[in-house]
Amino acid sequence: SVNPKFSQQLKAVITAYLKVKDALVASDTKNAATQIMDVATNLKQVDMSILKGDAHAKWMEQLKVMEGSIMLIEAAKDIEIQRASFSQLTSALYASIKVFQVEGLQAYYQYCPMAFDNKGAYWISREEQISNPYFGEQMLRCGETKETLK
Repeated sequence: SVNPKFSQQLKAVITAYLKVKDALVASDTKNAATQIMDVATNLKQVDMSILKGDAHAKWMEQLKVMEGSIMLIEAAKDIEIQRASFSQLTSALYASIKVFQVEGLQAYYQYCPMAFDNKGAYWISREEQISNPYFGEQMLRCGETKETLK
């Protein structure tokens, strides 16, 4: 079982992540770079000492990916680089949600099959209606909900 304090800290990261998603939906590179700093701040406040053994090792793996993605999103002036890094951030965040059984999210795990030359990519959203962060207005409603995160 996971410490509820750790779950709450991870939820704060997710809340900040959702603002980055919204900035990418709007194709706003500056806002995405600004909002990602809030993700970084919340990620630093996650107390990993709460985790022991395998749980700690799994968190360290995901943390490394998230930190790398955050740095790229913050530094990039190119929306496509930000979007590719956001996809990696999403994968690590989703894996953390599953591994650490974060509950009470009321969010949606969504997928666009056409992102990245039809390789596909996922994102987490608070809204059930698709707002695609990989294409923005170009293909705003492209995608589908794959899972409801509760």
